[in-house]
Amino acid sequence: MSSLRTTIAGLGLLFAGAAAPAQGQMAFGLAGGATIPSGSLNDRQNVGYNGLATLQIGVPAFPLQFRADLQYNSFGGKTFRNALNQAVDGTDTRVISGSANAVFAPLVGPVKPYLIGGVGYYDTQLEGTEATRKLGFNYGAGVKFALTGASIFVEARMHQINDATFGVGGNRTTARFIPVTVGIMF
Repeated sequence: MSSLRTTIAGLGLLFAGAAAPAQGQMAFGLAGGATIPSGSLNDRQNVGYNGLATLQIGVPAFPLQFRADLQYNSFGGKTFRNALNQAVDGTDTRVISGSANAVFAPLVGPVKPYLIGGVGYYDTQLEGTEATRKLGFNYGAGVKFALTGASIFVEARMHQINDATFGVGGNRTTARFIPVTVGIMF
């Protein structure tokens, strides 16, 4: 836990340092798309949807930027067979998260591929059960297309939260899912 606090503190200092220069830029974005359950979450959930609000801060022509995201993900439940071979109608799951991310975009130009990753706080709830609130992490890649006064982005990230939801057998499992998101930054 100490190394996690040190990492978060270090990211915070880098974030503050990048935001300090007068020539720094800030962008706000909205996005949405499909969310693909992975691992044990895929056993009981269907492909869902997501919505994202983001704030990105960086220095022009500097490859490292910082981004804060608020995201909502929802999955419809599958019908599956439990340990007693009984058919169980699946219930919906939703995940609300806030994350702090580093964005590495080494290329300059109108089309910018990037890598993104960070840590977040995830509120996960399987319908009819109590919500779990845990730290998790995410990593992925995307590409940003510059327009006049705005940019369009497409990205996919793996999110992972340990012991966050219930598996088919009723035990707590790691929630993994991949939001594939399309959005606009202003």
